Amino acid sequence: MSTNRHIDAICAVVTVLTVLLAILFMNGAALGIEPITDEDAGTGQFTANDLDGAWDASDAARIDLTDGTITGNGAYIVDGDVHIVYAGKYVLTGTLAGGSVIVEADGDDKIWLLLDGADIRCEDSAALLVEQAEKVFLTLADGTENVLSSGPAYGQDAVSASIDGAVYSKDDLTINGSGSLTVAGEYQHGIVCNDDLVIAGGTVAVTAAQDGLHANDSTRIANADLTITAGDDGVTVSNDENTGYFYMESGSITIPSCYEGVEAVNVTIDGGTIDITSTDDGINANGTGSVRPIVTVNGGDVRIVNTQGMDADGMDSNGNIYINGGRVFVSMNGTGTNNAIDYGSENGGVCQVNGGTLVACGGSGMVESLDTASAQGFVETAASGAAGTSLTLADENGNMFLGETIPNAFTYVMLSAPGMTSGSAYTLSVGGTETQVTANDTSGASGGFGGMGGMFGGGMGGMFGGRGAFPGQNEEPASDQMPETSQAAPAADENEAEMPENGGAPATPDAQAAPQSDTQPQQLLQEPDDQPSMAFDPGDQAVGAFDRPNDGSAELPEQPEAFNGWDGSMMHGREQVMQQMQQDEAPVTGSQAAISSGSLILLGISALVLLAGILVAAKFKH
Repeated sequence: MSTNRHIDAICAVVTVLTVLLAILFMNGAALGIEPITDEDAGTGQFTANDLDGAWDASDAARIDLTDGTITGNGAYIVDGDVHIVYAGKYVLTGTLAGGSVIVEADGDDKIWLLLDGADIRCEDSAALLVEQAEKVFLTLADGTENVLSSGPAYGQDAVSASIDGAVYSKDDLTINGSGSLTVAGEYQHGIVCNDDLVIAGGTVAVTAAQDGLHANDSTRIANADLTITAGDDGVTVSNDENTGYFYMESGSITIPSCYEGVEAVNVTIDGGTIDITSTDDGINANGTGSVRPIVTVNGGDVRIVNTQGMDADGMDSNGNIYINGGRVFVSMNGTGTNNAIDYGSENGGVCQVNGGTLVACGGSGMVESLDTASAQGFVETAASGAAGTSLTLADENGNMFLGETIPNAFTYVMLSAPGMTSGSAYTLSVGGTETQVTANDTSGASGGFGGMGGMFGGGMGGMFGGRGAFPGQNEEPASDQMPETSQAAPAADENEAEMPENGGAPATPDAQAAPQSDTQPQQLLQEPDDQPSMAFDPGDQAVGAFDRPNDGSAELPEQPEAFNGWDGSMMHGREQVMQQMQQDEAPVTGSQAAISSGSLILLGISALVLLAGILVAAKFKH
């Protein structure tokens, strides 16, 4: 019995020690070791690296575009183009008048580009072209002005490769920092990203012959001030899977001229300021198949004005619209079927006002009513006013809820504000003429038929380029799914695209796989054979061309001395300093380098303790 008790005690002690050491190994708390953290992973729409516009550039390679010299490793210049081929950090200064900056790294490489007073123009292709990388961070140095522009006609090579923006990225692209950037896309679009486009800082002005921002998977905005002038859409997000979404957290977007303002399957606005002047839909959520498009406003200030549209809508969704907070102001030309609010009522869609402030004035030709199940009271009625008419709404005691001046003539109004309740009486004044109205009374609307914009994917333009309504979406959301507070988003039905929390694409009801995001690098590491290395051949014209080292300790071949004189055709030397090759987020620091050895020590000790315990226990047992 005594021996058995010893065995039990020894096993308990060994177990406790092993668990403690395993915990230390997992979090690196021992020996002053801190765990490696992925700064490009996050639980929200933006990663730590997305929001870091002031990263340390002391160890970056430096590229002087004016005289064509490079100090540092990882880039070369040939035929007037700057080629960046290694993961790492690069600072670009000066003027490049006839070439592109081309990123052609490995598929798991992250690239940081700091524009520090850079002016890059390419007449026949993109000024910045990302051929391959895991992710590129384009940072605008504080206090600097930077320009990326392209000519009105692209060359055959660019056209064949479907390059159609002044900035064109085949992989994830983040723009941040505190400087300014002017993007001029004279050919087609301004900024194009085939994956996720994040703009998380800086003052960015985009002019484009067609779309200002054009992304496939998502466009996400925070902390940035954007001005977009576009011949077509201000912002477009679309892909074949119907999972493209637009998300705005903070900052501002001003679109003074466009056809449609913001277009995506899923549009979510949590904050910031959006000011759109369009000739068609201001905000348009559309899609095909089983995904129900959604516009959700949880906060911020949204202003949409359309003075000349024909069969246009201010806020349009082929599915649902939820206004849960913030302020939404829409003024449409009140003639014809210019609806201030249009949604997919013909397919079971709803428009709910659950919080915030809504002022929507437009035409009465094909009005759709707000949902009477809205958590907040609203008023909608036929009421006419000329351009510049003042509009107010007060309760029976004279307490003012709303007071606005409407820029366009209108024939129908929709109003809601915090504190309004269903069934309550209010006084509506239009240009001084007062009318008594009752909240949530929709008897004067034609609801249920749906505007032409909702039917055809966004006004008459949608008839030719938009996506049509989706079939089979006739179920009404249950009233018990309504949020308890005005700020909570209502429960989505089974066909609605949901906003993700990890920065990926919205989940779809048919369980389509979301595109791989930068928050899941483990898949890249598990299948290295599927990530071919970018084999580049600088050719004989590139002085100092080199092969990619196999590891961080490899030595580069000797390079010729640098000399002055930039003729736009070759790289005139550079200092070859082999830096630690970047394998994850940023160059490995001293504390991070110690993690591997310290963790191995802890793991080894854990194994030895466990082994010793097993041997002792076995001895006692015999």
